[in-house]
Amino acid sequence: MGNILIAEDDADTRLVLKAALEAGRHSCAAAASGAEAMGLAEALTFDAVVLDMMLGDADGLAILEKLKAEDPGLPVVILTGHADVASAVKAMKLGALDYLVKPFGNEELLLIIEKAVKERRLRREFDALRSHVARAHGAEPVFGSSREIKNTAALAAQVAATDLTVILSGPSGSGKEVWAREIHRLSSRGNSPFVALDCGALPENLVESELFGYERGAFTGADRRKPGLFETAFGGTLFLDEIANLTVATQAKLLRVLEERRIRHLGGKKDIPIDTRVIAAANKDLPACIKEGVFREDLYHRLNQFTLRVPALAERKEDIPALAAFFLKEAEKLVNKKVDSISDLALAAMMEYSWPGNVRELKNVVTRAALLSSGEILPSHLGFAGSGAAAAAPFSSPGSLDMKENLRAARAETESRLIRAALAETKGNRVKAARLLDIDRKALYDKMKAYSIE
Repeated sequence: MGNILIAEDDADTRLVLKAALEAGRHSCAAAASGAEAMGLAEALTFDAVVLDMMLGDADGLAILEKLKAEDPGLPVVILTGHADVASAVKAMKLGALDYLVKPFGNEELLLIIEKAVKERRLRREFDALRSHVARAHGAEPVFGSSREIKNTAALAAQVAATDLTVILSGPSGSGKEVWAREIHRLSSRGNSPFVALDCGALPENLVESELFGYERGAFTGADRRKPGLFETAFGGTLFLDEIANLTVATQAKLLRVLEERRIRHLGGKKDIPIDTRVIAAANKDLPACIKEGVFREDLYHRLNQFTLRVPALAERKEDIPALAAFFLKEAEKLVNKKVDSISDLALAAMMEYSWPGNVRELKNVVTRAALLSSGEILPSHLGFAGSGAAAAAPFSSPGSLDMKENLRAARAETESRLIRAALAETKGNRVKAARLLDIDRKALYDKMKAYSIE
């Protein structure tokens, strides 16, 4: 229900209004004068105002005008003891939601207030959606057939059905934001905004202003009022990536927000209610950060209502072909060219590679390969570096500069290396090795014979 401000100078009427609204499960703050009403409006955020036309120290229409100037979306219901068409019309022009003539029934008042509170919430959700449209296009996929990814997906679906705060753990590049988006998509908040903040990408002095917003004049350069990300994500989900990078002072403020469900702008005087789910992620070990004194233990326990571990790509290599195919479609748009396919040998090289950069590295490798390819992605387009069988060998000047001859030799060397690696992986099982290389058994036998592989 809503938080309602009652501005009425008659004590008996004020008590009756307060009792009626509280019976309707609203919380109320009462003011006996215009000055007191404005003081409460500056200190607190209300979902609606019940305002008497004639207050002892002020004209109700003047108070209405001030309230609407401060908060144009605030619903205000005008009360008066005298039916006056002219004043009613003026009140409506100034932005009043409705106009009630005393005496009126409590049910009539409650219906109007409930409508006002509902519209106030819908307006906030609409503003949040308009200011931050969820980035549906270009999002990385959450799919795969591996046991690890199926287990992760099942847990994500379970926690999505709740409103618990979630900590996502896993190595860098494993797709924690992708899983945060998936939890959001599956939740009852899925049609509301998803907002992400990389806590390590902003200077310390900007993180709080991004999270909580600020008022005009709060600091040098604050020339306008700016809502924070908690407001932008109203009704939806706020994803805090690299949360261990927040300062201890900001962690304390975040803890208070999570407990009280209210924020206050930098330079602001009033608390603003929020309805935002929080999902956090960290590459660092948060319990270790607690021992080091750089992360608050109480915040950790408040966030850690549920932990979801995102597996590294090396733990779910059977998902690589599907992921690579998806990234190839994206890459074609990015590099503005058509790529026919990823060759069997290139896929085999991908399956053999260790992927220290996880899914993010796979996406970058496929994009680079699409740019370099001439229709089909080959192992030479992947650009692997470092150690391992799939790594590129250091360059040395060949004896011949005949390109076709060198390409044939490189292809033979790569095929031989990948076949030996597949046979080693499958302990000599040729059927499994052929499946791993994604070629038929006859092709494998022919190549083994050509390369004298026992």
